[in-house]
Amino acid sequence: MIGKLRTLFSRYPKDPGVQPASFSGLTTPNNLPAPSGLIAAQSVPDKFYFLLFGALRKRLPAHRAELVVVRAVSGAVGTGWLAEVKRSPAVAWLATQPWLRAYGGLFQGAAYRCANAGAPLQSLRDWTRANRLWQQLQTAPEPVSLVIDGIEVGDLLVDSYLRFKPSPEFDVRDPFVRRLIWQALKDVRRANAYFEQRKPKLYLTSYTTYLEHGIPARSALRAGVPVWSFGNFSQFGKRISLTHGFHTADFSAYRSTFESLHNQEEKLQRARQQLELRLSGGIDAATSYMRQSAYGPSSVALPTGLDGAVVVFLHDFYDSPHVYPDLVFEDFWRWICFTIDVLTKAGIPFFLKPHPNQIALSDEALSRLRQKYPALQWLPVGISNVQLAHAGITCGVTVYGTVAHELAYLGIPSIGCASHPHHTFDFCRTAHTAAEYATMLKTPASLPVPKDDMQRQALAFYFMHNLYGEDDARTLQRAFLDFWKACNIGPATEESVLSSFRALVALPAFDRFVAAMWRTS
Repeated sequence: MIGKLRTLFSRYPKDPGVQPASFSGLTTPNNLPAPSGLIAAQSVPDKFYFLLFGALRKRLPAHRAELVVVRAVSGAVGTGWLAEVKRSPAVAWLATQPWLRAYGGLFQGAAYRCANAGAPLQSLRDWTRANRLWQQLQTAPEPVSLVIDGIEVGDLLVDSYLRFKPSPEFDVRDPFVRRLIWQALKDVRRANAYFEQRKPKLYLTSYTTYLEHGIPARSALRAGVPVWSFGNFSQFGKRISLTHGFHTADFSAYRSTFESLHNQEEKLQRARQQLELRLSGGIDAATSYMRQSAYGPSSVALPTGLDGAVVVFLHDFYDSPHVYPDLVFEDFWRWICFTIDVLTKAGIPFFLKPHPNQIALSDEALSRLRQKYPALQWLPVGISNVQLAHAGITCGVTVYGTVAHELAYLGIPSIGCASHPHHTFDFCRTAHTAAEYATMLKTPASLPVPKDDMQRQALAFYFMHNLYGEDDARTLQRAFLDFWKACNIGPATEESVLSSFRALVALPAFDRFVAAMWRTS
């Protein structure tokens, strides 16, 4: 506790690389115009985004730059008095000031703060309005929809509840929902006022999920401000839009684009080599962020009864489900309970496979699931999809997991229930309603296309997702991923973090990206 208090009053955060000196030597490229205008960037307490946004600001020829300080509800996990103290404006100011100071003169202060003690009468009116909206939401049908001053926040509300309550299941009757609506009202008002009045030339954000990320991004788009997100590993930077406001890639053109390419067989062979490497225990282009392969040698014994069974691939219950559009279920708890009930009633044998990278809290959710359904059959950690395919499973079930194309390559069909990465391909049957999903679950062995076609389509998806693109785009994506790994995997040292950071920003492709970002904004 004493150590945490000290960090509140430190000049700079103790994280490696979080200091003004990290940006020395960075300059605006010569081919850009003289500095003019204003840009805005999200301020989050994360060394990866601190350095990335600092480098982008240093390269962009803006006359002025300001930070949107998003810490508020995200300042704590839980609902007790201590959590609310951590979310308070005073603690939020103390916790975020070292991060702002660490930029030196790169940014000229805060655009606005999500945790702000100003305008107490307005805050009281917000609370009254939040209570009214909360009451209305309790009688509204799912999916949750709540529009505040032109900004849809329903999905952000659900994701923030799951993460910061925390709970695997969204409960609209919980007073914490009112607390989140209260925060959303304040965030929307401040974001709309800022972006409509200041009109920055562009806004930089990490993600677009949760209230803290999503509201500024949507408000900026509504005001006509270009928004660039850096929240997915499949590409370096994505300009989001009103029609696709997700930080995840837009997969809707994957299939049509591949079908328009020349030399498709050569591209499929490249994809086959990489995917085979992954399935044999190696690290391919798509899994280079992992500490170790999920397909390495395993001594875990397979349970009996897998032949002809369905495998349900669980998600992290506390992760934001709304990273893709068109979710059939509001959260992963509703999805898994519905799936278990349908399969059980239909007499279809099935196993559950826990998510390999779930947070510690998910253990509590799994315990709750075991109590609710004592007869469930669970797969041990360490079993690979190759083992499952060889054991004769008949189908894989997921909401939107990329496991679907791995299964398709191995000849196993899958079922999903969102606009997932594979939704334009045939190898994964995609449900759009709960009734359609239930019908699909009752026919798990149904092959949407012959197995040869499934495998070809799986390779086409792999190529588009991991290998397609101009040289600059792939060069940046790889360096971006290496930088993330240095910050988040293993011991992050000053040397390792700054080395990978400088390798990224020294790329000619980085300068060309910045120039294109500025020209098109």
